[in-house]
Amino acid sequence: MDDEYTILAIDQTRQVLSTLTHAWFPEGERPSLPVTGAWDSIKLLGAVSDTGESFFLPCEENFNSDTTIRLLDALQTEFGEKICVVLDQASYFTANAVQEFVEDTAIELCYLPRGSPELNPTENCWKKLNQELGNRLFDSLDELRDAALAARDRINLPNIFSYLCL
Repeated sequence: MDDEYTILAIDQTRQVLSTLTHAWFPEGERPSLPVTGAWDSIKLLGAVSDTGESFFLPCEENFNSDTTIRLLDALQTEFGEKICVVLDQASYFTANAVQEFVEDTAIELCYLPRGSPELNPTENCWKKLNQELGNRLFDSLDELRDAALAARDRINLPNIFSYLCL
């Protein structure tokens, strides 16, 4: 691959409001937690570069080919026209609209084998984000979004070359 290309690994995550797995309560008292019953969530698309930089994009809607195209366009703006994007085979990444979009660009898409999240360094970022946000109860999506965006700045980014044989 041309040395002018920036290599990026991308992935997505969804953080759900009010996910509490463990908690402490006074002995003898019945635990009571506010639960909405809704699956309110924030969605993040993320990228880790071969130069140790990151790019995270909050996303209001569910992931689809349009959000993938917007992410690829934003990555070109951030990292330059020539990018090689390593990604999984989610339907919104492999959609025809995405393939058509990259045809006329300097974007190279390199798909990981199905069922191999351990090969994607961005998954490591999501794992660390889950640890940062884990076992906390958020009252609103704004509070969850603020906590997630603050936590991402504390995440040590993985070296993508330790995941990929290039």
